[in-house]
Amino acid sequence: MAIRNSAKAILINKGQILVNRCQDADTGETYFDLPGGGQHPLETMENAVMREVLEETGYEINIIRFAALAEEISLNKNPWQQSPDYAHRIHHIFLAELSKENPIHPSERDFQQKECIWLPLNEIQRLVFRPRLLNRNLDAILASPCPVYLGSSFEE
Repeated sequence: MAIRNSAKAILINKGQILVNRCQDADTGETYFDLPGGGQHPLETMENAVMREVLEETGYEINIIRFAALAEEISLNKNPWQQSPDYAHRIHHIFLAELSKENPIHPSERDFQQKECIWLPLNEIQRLVFRPRLLNRNLDAILASPCPVYLGSSFEE
């Protein structure tokens, strides 16, 4: 098992945030995630988040700043057995902006991703997010001029 580096983007445009709506393959639960994903070998975090956002959403982005760091550890044995590289992740979260308003067709959605959608920022608090540290800390991340350490979460 390796610890997986993940690069995520907070994209806000006209009072809305871009999120991926996903469905857990095991439980059927709908949850939301920031666009982004795993870093490839020899790839910078900045390039990883730009590539992943383009693949999942079709949007090209510019990085504004590094915004937050969060650790997610799964306590459920299924991820450890089925996908050990996803059982322990470090999320590097960047604040970004659109470089083009119109997206192209997404080329590689995550396996649990159903769609990417723009939602009003004020709806984030009531949604189920993964990692769960995100929605309750989004306001602090956006308000802080410095990166925010979100700590570790242990997911069931």
